[in-house]
Amino acid sequence: MKLNYFLTTLISFFISSSVLAADISVSEQYVRETIPGTTISSAYMSLSNQSNKPVTLTSVSSTISKRIEMHEHIMTEEMMKMQQVDSIVINANDQVVLQPHGYHLMVFNLQQPLQADTEITMTLHFDNKENVTIKVPVQGLK
Repeated sequence: MKLNYFLTTLISFFISSSVLAADISVSEQYVRETIPGTTISSAYMSLSNQSNKPVTLTSVSSTISKRIEMHEHIMTEEMMKMQQVDSIVINANDQVVLQPHGYHLMVFNLQQPLQADTEITMTLHFDNKENVTIKVPVQGLK
């Protein structure tokens, strides 16, 4: 009897987690190939929140780097500047696009150069304790 209760509880937990994971979707993700001689890159994607509550991206991790920061470009005194942000809010039933000249991810101290036509793995960490692991294609320099 206790085993059945345990299994039912465990299955319910996984079903609940799957529903939560379905609230956040990621699309159009890519990371830029590194410029020879550098150890930094940038990553972009679309984040969609299908839930009725705002969700906040609080951090990003990957085995390719121990330092991935969220940044934004802002216009100050008629100059475009990049600054780090602590989080990115995706409002309920809305989308945030990480793109050049807007929100984006900066990947520092890469363990190895990123080469076009390969892919990396990143994990997005949200304030609702949800983690979303994604495959991110490396896009060649244009």
